[in-house]
Amino acid sequence: MNTWSIKHTVFFTLFCSCVLVRAQQLEARYVQPQVLVSHQASENYDVYFGFSSRRNTNAQNSRGPMKFYQLSHFSAFRLENNNKISLGVLYRFSEHLKNGSPNELRLTQQFHTASKPFAVRYTHRFRIEERLTTATVRTRLRYRLGIDFSLNGASIDVGEAYTLFHAESLLQLAKNQFPRYDFRASTGFGVVLSPTLKIQAMLQHRFEKLSRAPFNTWLGVVAGYIKI
Repeated sequence: MNTWSIKHTVFFTLFCSCVLVRAQQLEARYVQPQVLVSHQASENYDVYFGFSSRRNTNAQNSRGPMKFYQLSHFSAFRLENNNKISLGVLYRFSEHLKNGSPNELRLTQQFHTASKPFAVRYTHRFRIEERLTTATVRTRLRYRLGIDFSLNGASIDVGEAYTLFHAESLLQLAKNQFPRYDFRASTGFGVVLSPTLKIQAMLQHRFEKLSRAPFNTWLGVVAGYIKI
């Protein structure tokens, strides 16, 4: 590992620690470690498998700490001009079924496009989700604007660090329920350790139920991305 990689790994470790400490200090907070494994099956087709766990660390929550485990799969088809369409499925296991958090099956349809006119890459993600539980079916319409760039030069190469910013809006619709609108703002830092491995930490501020009874939550994510 070269000197740049060591410096960035140390900085990444400190950033992760700050993310987790900050998440622990907030009133409503979640921490989510996750791993995503990808494989290029063909020239225009990629597959993704993910595992994550999410924990509500708010000790003041009367229902106790909430914990979810999530398994996911995505199939992505690359198009021309840095465009991709994807289909995904996620299953969420909940430890608190009796407290109103049932297991959930989530189906996803997604369009993703990216452009990089200079050193900064801009991404746009349009996503439709169907969230299925035993109680109801909810549809979510999501749009996310992303910005990321290298901290060392015009491109993100092995041994280098990068930073990212996301802004996302969500509209959730369900039968006999008031429409729900959320907004999420995220910032993060990552390091490319090798051609097949990168690690990333992110802190996300969620503005939830803005259309009715708004409240805020925070999510700290530490992730590993592996190519095989």
